[in-house]
Amino acid sequence: MSYSTAYSNAFDAVVPTPTPTGTWPYATVDELAATLRIRVTPATVDGLQRALETAATMCDQFMDRPDDQPLPDPPPAGVVATNILWAVDVYKSADAVIGLLGFEQTGTGTLSAGTVARGEAWLVPFKINWAVA
Repeated sequence: MSYSTAYSNAFDAVVPTPTPTGTWPYATVDELAATLRIRVTPATVDGLQRALETAATMCDQFMDRPDDQPLPDPPPAGVVATNILWAVDVYKSADAVIGLLGFEQTGTGTLSAGTVARGEAWLVPFKINWAVA
């Protein structure tokens, strides 16, 4: 995936593109914002990007793919969905209080106990290295 220098959305004139940290997410900031039902603004873009990069790192660690066997481009839908699912969890974790999520723009919801397991199930077809302990 690559980033443009900036992009426009329906709510703000131009939102600066976040600076990638070396981990390339499988989903975009706009996809994550749409899932969270929030707007991408200069104040939220870096946090959204960090959540996507953190979730992408988690995906990569689970799939444990060698460098010479990359995922197809574009990434499979299950990988993109898991990146978004786990990024939502990462982004909202700061708002979690006693298992509840709350945010002015999104309302209150509960954390899914099966978030990690569901994401891992979506990634299993793309996992290459397995170990037996």
